[in-house]
Parts: sequence; structure tokens; C-alpha cells
Amino acid sequence: MLFPMLLLVLGTFDTGFALLTETRITFAVEAAAKCGAVNTALCGSPTETAAYGASAAGVPGLNASGFVVTTAACGINVTASYPYAGMILPVVTLTAGACYPTEVTSVTSAAAPTATTAQ
Repeated sequence: MLFPMLLLVLGTFDTGFALLTETRITFAVEAAAKCGAVNTALCGSPTETAAYGASAAGVPGLNASGFVVTTAACGINVTASYPYAGMILPVVTLTAGACYPTEVTSVTSAAAPTATTAQ
């Protein structure tokens, strides 16, 4: 009776840690994509952008080699993958991706009609 209960508790914790790790990776790729598009002084190259993403993640074992930085039609595209090995769960590859536009498109509005008065 104790062993199934222990598996249930450890499995619950393990699932929670996997979700926390997925959330951290998702945040890191979003932050890295934004840094690569906006802050070229800090993230001027794909290598620097990947290193920034790895430092933002704070996941042990996830370094810059786990990030792929490309330029796509949507802007700076960053993806990351990480093999999560839990206590109970088998090895699961967690992946996340984000794209941040590099240029802001401005919306032009039609000029307001000018009022003329007839005399």
C-alpha cells in the first residue's frame, strides 16, 4: 500500500517539475527572440542570442547549444529543446519556440478630410 502511494506522490512532484522546466524554457526562448530583435548590443549574433536564452532559462544542463536562432519571415526565430529526465517519468524532450519581429510596421491612417466653407 505504501509503494503505490509513494509512486503517486513522486509522480505528482515529477510532473510539476517537468511543467516548471517547460515554462522556464518557453520564457527563455521568448526573451532570447526579443533580445535578438531589439537589443543588438547584447544579442548581436545568433551565438550571443543563444547564450542569452540559456542564461535566462536557468535550467541545469541547458546551455547555448540547446538553442537554435534563425532569421525567418516573422523576425528572429528561437527554438530550444531539452531532454527532461525525472525521478519517475521517462526521458521527455521538452521543446519551445518563439519569433519576435525585427521591424515595427507603422499603420498609416487616411488623412482627415479638411472642412471647407463656401461663401
